[in-house]
Amino acid sequence: MGGSSHIFAIDEKNSRHYLYLFIVWPFLAFLVAIANYGQKEARKVVYFFLIYYGLTFVNNNEGVDAFRYILMLQHNASLPFSDFFKVAGGLYSGTSVDIVEPLISFIISRFTAFHGIYFAVWAAIFGYFYTRSINLVHDRYQLNPGWNTMIPMVFFIFILPITYISGVRMWTAAWIFFYGAYHVIMYRDKRFIILALSASLVHWSFLSANAILLLYFFAGNRNIIYLPLAAASFLAPRLLFPTFGVLSMGLGGAFQARYEGYSSEGYMMNQQIQQEGASWFMQMGFDLIFYYLLFAIIIIQIISRSEEKDSMMKNLYSFLLLFLTFVNFGKPIPSFGGRFQIVFMIFATFYLFLYYVRIKTERITLLTVMGIFPMLLYVAITLRLSLQSISVWILAPGLGSPLLAPGLSFFDLLFN
Repeated sequence: MGGSSHIFAIDEKNSRHYLYLFIVWPFLAFLVAIANYGQKEARKVVYFFLIYYGLTFVNNNEGVDAFRYILMLQHNASLPFSDFFKVAGGLYSGTSVDIVEPLISFIISRFTAFHGIYFAVWAAIFGYFYTRSINLVHDRYQLNPGWNTMIPMVFFIFILPITYISGVRMWTAAWIFFYGAYHVIMYRDKRFIILALSASLVHWSFLSANAILLLYFFAGNRNIIYLPLAAASFLAPRLLFPTFGVLSMGLGGAFQARYEGYSSEGYMMNQQIQQEGASWFMQMGFDLIFYYLLFAIIIIQIISRSEEKDSMMKNLYSFLLLFLTFVNFGKPIPSFGGRFQIVFMIFATFYLFLYYVRIKTERITLLTVMGIFPMLLYVAITLRLSLQSISVWILAPGLGSPLLAPGLSFFDLLFN
């Protein structure tokens, strides 16, 4: 993601060439756009390619969420339009607590049952907040380019890439929440509280994350309270476990039913079996990067203790302490604490990146070197999982050519 000095540079005055190239060869246009990411038109091309990926989305695995979404789209296509009101009013139906996904699925089903359109729409939503978040990092990178800033920037991009739309609700909500929370934390911009709260309409669990954000917004930087809480959350994470149940009972309806489903003994046992069956390096990769980021935050605090830190880093550090407490106390609930641990990693990586933007050194630091292996391992695992949904034909010339070819993912090509 550099400037126009690259061999693939396209002058902004001739930005229409991006359109021509995208029509002839979308993937090549994508690569050229990445090489010139500082240009406004190049960023648009990257965004359009993310949507193109959604359009060519491949799903041959019945064990992932995407398969369930495809089945629901096909089911919705068989329903009369009058059932729209049942879908719209399904928040407390006992089966659905999210609003956006059922509505998108039903509306698309009025026109087609082709899942490519469904995932293209989600890629457009996911990609908008994803690329906006990347822009925040990329623009700051230009202030102090180098290995120390580039490595966390690249990792930031791969924590939750576009391929995560296989689980459209949680991870789309994650980028919506990050982008909204960023402005609330860094600039105390009240307008973005509404955006952060809207993530709860995409995935209900972000009601809890937004409660943490609101708590931080009104309480401010109370590290004398947050730091002991964060430490205690590692020692006794189950202390607040009953509180989640009380909150779900207070909300009632489908919220309570969904929480009870996640926290039931049978569900927990199933999750444990799945985790035990997962490859050891996948769990190791997840844990290594999490504890590396915690270590990096501690080191940065020690190094910068005597220095006058800018208000943005102070704000982000305080929020990280509070959010870390939330993550650790939520870990006893399967598919909750672990998911929000990834959201925490986004904020933590951004904090590490901000630190390196501030320091002026051309040498790669020991802290950066220590993070290379955990980051590479996590990215390798992410790419390995992503192969299941990336069409082999997306690399082919000709806009739309993958739609004319049989659905074949890189995973199918390499491992089946």
